[in-house]
Formats: sequence, C-alpha cells, structure tokens
Amino acid sequence: MSSDSGSSSPRRARKEKEEERPRFFDTKAKSMCWANAETVPGRHPERWRKDAAGNVVCKRFCNCQGCLCFEYDHIIPFSKGGESVAENCQILQTRVNRLKSDKQEVDGSQLKGYSCDIKFTESVRMLKETISGLKC
Repeated sequence: MSSDSGSSSPRRARKEKEEERPRFFDTKAKSMCWANAETVPGRHPERWRKDAAGNVVCKRFCNCQGCLCFEYDHIIPFSKGGESVAENCQILQTRVNRLKSDKQEVDGSQLKGYSCDIKFTESVRMLKETISGLKC
C-alpha cells in the first residue's frame, strides 16, 4: 500500500493552510500595536501603556506572568480566522489574555473582570525601584 495515496488528510490540509498565514505578530505589527495603545499619564510613553481593559503594563514585561506583564492578542482570534496584523492586535495583561482565550466579542468591562487588580500607585513605583536594573 502506498503512503502517497493522492488524498490529503484534513489535519495535513489545516497545517498547510496555517503555514500560509503567520500565527504570531511580526516586529512591525507589535510596534504599531504598542503605539496604538493608550499611554499612562505621568509615565514614560515608550515604557508604559494601558491594555484594552485599562490595566497598566510595562513594555519590558512581555510574555511573563505578573500583573504588569502583557501579551499581544488577536482581537479576532487566530483560531477564528483572525490575521496576525497590526489592525487585529491589542495588548492585554497576560492573565486577561489567557482568560479571554479564543473569545471574539468581549468588551472592556468583561476583560476588566479578568484583570489583576493592581493600581498604578506609589507601591508599584517602589516595587519597580526594588528590582535591580529595571528602568521602566
């Protein structure tokens, strides 16, 4: 029996289709996504932003698990046909992004419900200064 029967399995066809469209945002899309996010008044605009739920995140904390950490999120999930382009990108606190998962129609108030409840106050400023070498 030949292993090349001429018919493609659904799994192979899906994998080939996914290879045609990138799963992750490229550097340019990430830069545009960060630039489009709301700045934090009184904080360095290149280092601090608010995510789609209003959470303060730090650019140096990408793809980690803390409350100031964030990930680049597909507004329309990749699994639902969303492209990895700047227009379909938003920054989300990591916890929020994980709980949002592949949901598509999620508003800011629902996202806020998933947030780490941390306020950008003197305590965060002190925490930042405690971490050696961090210049946020």
